[in-house]
Amino acid sequence: MASSKNRKAAALALAVVGVAGLSIASAATLNVGTSSLGAAQTIVEACQEDSDQIAIDFTNAYSSTVKGYTVSSVDLSGLTGCVGPEMNYQITLTKGDGSTLTELTGKGLTATKKIALTASVKAADVEGVAVVIYS
Repeated sequence: MASSKNRKAAALALAVVGVAGLSIASAATLNVGTSSLGAAQTIVEACQEDSDQIAIDFTNAYSSTVKGYTVSSVDLSGLTGCVGPEMNYQITLTKGDGSTLTELTGKGLTATKKIALTASVKAADVEGVAVVIYS
């Protein structure tokens, strides 16, 4: 009998620890809503001075296939601190809900960089862009 009571006590203790762990894990999650922002994408420019901003522009072209404008390239400028053949980039174009439309990666940056898209992306669908530069 004693071992049955010990097992029940151990199971109860484990359940309490599990519930406490879930409460702590839930408190550590980030919430994103219209009234508050828990997390976002931001530019961290270790290779740039704080005063030197990286500009992101798009070149659009009309496509008869999609009967509208598509993004033909992503144009980066102001990269003076991030220049070099060893510098890599990753650019992600996203919809308003955060889902990825396309991702571009490559190596080698100059002060301005025009990166052509290989996938067809409607210009109207692009609502966000994330740029990561690393060596």
